[in-house]
Amino acid sequence: MSDKPRDRILRAAVRLYSAEGIQAVGVNRVLAEADVAPNTLYRQFHSKDELVAAALERWSGDWLGWLCDRMDRGGDDLRARLDGLWNALADWFASEGFRGSFVASAAAELRGNPDHPAHAVIAEHRAAMRRTLEGLVELGARDPGGLTAARDPGAVAGQLLVLIDGAIAIAMLDRRAEAAARAGRLAAMLFGSGVEADAATLAPGAAFCRGRAAGPAGATVAARTAALTPPRHRP
Repeated sequence: MSDKPRDRILRAAVRLYSAEGIQAVGVNRVLAEADVAPNTLYRQFHSKDELVAAALERWSGDWLGWLCDRMDRGGDDLRARLDGLWNALADWFASEGFRGSFVASAAAELRGNPDHPAHAVIAEHRAAMRRTLEGLVELGARDPGGLTAARDPGAVAGQLLVLIDGAIAIAMLDRRAEAAARAGRLAAMLFGSGVEADAATLAPGAAFCRGRAAGPAGATVAARTAALTPPRHRP
C-alpha cells in the first residue's frame, strides 16, 4: 500500500465520505486522518469538489476491479461467472463495513449540484457496469449449456443492473445479505427465458403491481416480485 501523500489523502477521503457522507465531512477531517498539511492537499486537489470526485473515482476503480476479479474466477463459464457476481455481492453485504454503494450515495447527495465534477465519475462507473454486464449477456448467447440471453445485450444488461442496484438497496435497508441470492435467482430467470421487457410493455406499472398484466411479461414481473419479496408472517 502506497504511503505517498496523494494516496493517503484518497484513502482517508474514501473512508470518511463513504461512511459519513460528503457534506458531513470537512476537509480538516481528511487532513487529520491522512496526516498531511493543507498545502499538500491543495497541491494535489484544488478544491473539495475535486477531492470528492477523485475519491469517488478511486472507490469505483477498486470496487469494479474487485467485482471483476471475483467473476473472472469462473473463467468463460457463464454460470460460474454469475455465481461469482452474486457470491461477491453476498460477501460484501455481510461484511462488517458494508454501507452500500459510495457511487449511489454520492449521486443522491449531490443531486442538487448538477455541475459537481463527481457526476462525470458516477456516469462512467455506471457505463463500466453496463459494459461488464453486456459481456456476461453476450457470453450467455454463446453458452452451450442452455442458458440463453435476449437478442439485445444492452436491454438485458440494463435489467441485470436493476437487480444489482435493488439488491444493494435491500441489503442496506434490511441488513440482510440474502438479497444477493434473491437477485441471483431473478437473473437466472432472465437468462433462462430470454425475456425482453421494453418500455411499451412495462408502461402499465399499476397493473403489474396488482398482478393483472397479461402475457409473458406480466408473468415474468410477477415471478420476479415474488422472488424478491420475503415471506410475511402473521403476528
